[in-house]
Amino acid sequence: MPKFVEYQDGDVEVTSRKPLRGTLELVTDDDDTVDMLLDRENAEWLMSALAEFLIQGEGDDMPKISIGRR
Repeated sequence: MPKFVEYQDGDVEVTSRKPLRGTLELVTDDDDTVDMLLDRENAEWLMSALAEFLIQGEGDDMPKISIGRR
């Protein structure tokens, strides 16, 4: 049976900068935690998928973010 997880506004824990790697904590519906492993490539894929999702919003659900670089 699949488990559903959600992101609850946690930070990405960077475990390495070269190569770029880290984890993102997700929470299951029964309050267990799951760490999603990230590297540069799959983080870019995830950002792309989330952007594709957000641009589907209409009215008040339209995206309100802008991305800048330090």
